[in-house]
Amino acid sequence: MDYKVYLDERRTLVDAKYEEGRLFNKSILTLAAGAFGLSLTFIGQIAPKHETVYMLKCSWVCFLLSIIITLISFRTGHDACKRQIEIIEEKVKAERMKANSKKSNTQDKESEPKNRLTFITRRLNIASLVFFIIGILYLICFGSYNLRL
Repeated sequence: MDYKVYLDERRTLVDAKYEEGRLFNKSILTLAAGAFGLSLTFIGQIAPKHETVYMLKCSWVCFLLSIIITLISFRTGHDACKRQIEIIEEKVKAERMKANSKKSNTQDKESEPKNRLTFITRRLNIASLVFFIIGILYLICFGSYNLRL
């Protein structure tokens, strides 16, 4: 495989990965906000049994947590990209310095810096999805208990 073809394909896959993450966050945000709003709209019409209101409140808490965590992950994702750019620039600068000094440092194998913000963003996305799913489950339980004939 030609190196230019490799770089083009890699760039395409990286762009697709970031777009997928962006769409995931937007989808969770939209769905959680929609479910929260819908449950608020119909509470008076479908909640004749007051002993089940705790299920609805639990779903609201889960939806709100999902929304808040998603918004935080937008910020950490942005910061993770900025940090990754810094890591790459530092690596390129170090390689240029090594090339200019023409020393063969076989001992000087530095570990590549890790981008903790990427790890944090992934965990936030997982947490957001988990809270969204739990919120949906609470809402389903609430609805099915109150809509029994």
